[in-house]
Amino acid sequence: MKIAIYCGSSFGNNEIYSKRAIEVAKALAKHKLDMVYGGSVSGLMGIISNEALKNGVKVTGVITHTLESKEISNKNLKELYKVNTIRERKALMESLSDSFIAMPGGYGTFEEIFEVISNTQMGEHKKPCAFYNINGYYDKLLQFLYSCSKEGFFHKKYVDMLIVSNNIEEIIEKIKQYKAPNAKWES
Repeated sequence: MKIAIYCGSSFGNNEIYSKRAIEVAKALAKHKLDMVYGGSVSGLMGIISNEALKNGVKVTGVITHTLESKEISNKNLKELYKVNTIRERKALMESLSDSFIAMPGGYGTFEEIFEVISNTQMGEHKKPCAFYNINGYYDKLLQFLYSCSKEGFFHKKYVDMLIVSNNIEEIIEKIKQYKAPNAKWES
C-alpha cells in the first residue's frame, strides 16, 4: 500500500512537528507501507522522506521542473517523477497512492488534501483521507468543516469520513479498515 503524505516544506514553530514526522516514517516502515510525497528536501518533507529512506521505506517523490531547478528535490530518492505543473504533480500523486495523510503544512498541503477529499465526495476514488492532527493543528479546521455541513453545503458524512487523530498508529489502522461513503450522487 502506498500512502501519500502531504506536509509542510517548512518546519513550523514547534519541534513536535519534526519529531512526529520521524514517527510517521518509522510507522510506515513498521507496517511495510510505501510513501509518496512532493519530492522536496525542505522542511517536514525532507525530514520524513530521509527518515523513511533510512528505515527502508520505498519513497516516491513527485516534483515540478521549476522546484527541481531550485535544487530542493531530495537527491537521496531512487524514484523521483518530474512534472511540469503543480496540477500534474497532484494528479500523479493521487494516482500513485492508495490513501492520503495531511500532516501540518500550509496552503499547498491544504490544497492537496482538499482535492482528494473532494474527489472522494464526487466518487472519483474511494481512498481514505486523513488528518494527522499533531498538537491540535487541525482542530479549528474540523470545527469549520462541521459548521459548513450544518449550514447545508455538504453532507455531514463527508466530514465524518475523514480519519482524524493525533496518533499515527491509529490513523494507519483506520486506513486499513476504511470504507468510503457513497459519492454525492449515488444512492
